[in-house]
Amino acid sequence: MYQNKQALSYSEVLSKAMRYCSYQERSIYEVKQKLREYRLKESDLQLILEYLQKENFLNEIRFADAFVRGKVNIKRWGLFKIREGLSAKGVSSKLVNEAVKGIDEKVYLQNLEELVEKKLNLLGTDEQKREKLYRFLQSKGYESDLIMKEMKRISLV
Repeated sequence: MYQNKQALSYSEVLSKAMRYCSYQERSIYEVKQKLREYRLKESDLQLILEYLQKENFLNEIRFADAFVRGKVNIKRWGLFKIREGLSAKGVSSKLVNEAVKGIDEKVYLQNLEELVEKKLNLLGTDEQKREKLYRFLQSKGYESDLIMKEMKRISLV
């Protein structure tokens, strides 16, 4: 399950948690999982989480926004995959809905077009192209109607 971590004091674990949260945005779920590795009492774990939130080391809204920006701008994920990723990080569905509202539609559609162009250069026959391109774009989390529009635009349907 968890690695055997040496026994650390409350202040040492708090210090490690602050560094962990400073390195990059984290969800509350991720931080809880990390803190559980230190086998803290549940009350101490809650105190550390409260402190991290109060001191703004940990902010679920900021995490969700950063996650969405990164996945759209760097990984070029679609909505389905972004929603799934946030849910896997323990983010509430209400916060997931708020975070995905911030996606720039122009950038989102441009990402889809660029993925299509890139993938088309690697594919074989027309029938294979259609199937492989559709599956690839679905695996990136794009919606079926957007995939079909894009395939029509490039005359694959």
